Amino acid sequence: MARQKIQIKKIDNTAARQVTFSKRRRGLFKKAQELSTLCDAEIALIVFSAAGKLFEYSSSSDLTTKKIISGERESGGLYILDPTVSRHVACSGKFCP
Repeated sequence: MARQKIQIKKIDNTAARQVTFSKRRRGLFKKAQELSTLCDAEIALIVFSAAGKLFEYSSSSDLTTKKIISGERESGGLYILDPTVSRHVACSGKFCP
């Protein structure tokens, strides 16, 4: 039996919202780890809860949140999410917008 599609909208019940956030965050981090392993990609995730708590995942021990935010990277570009326009912006080096 197939799973039903859920409507993507804010969950009104606070407890249910927290449970969903925790489960989906774990799933997202697991997918990031799998992508890193399968494709030999550097992955970094930064997630903030509704309460403002920081959760982070990094596929490499030298890829830290501080480096990601500052735009430091040894080679290649860095993709950042620009929340003002809801799209990815490619940048390189320390001169990210």
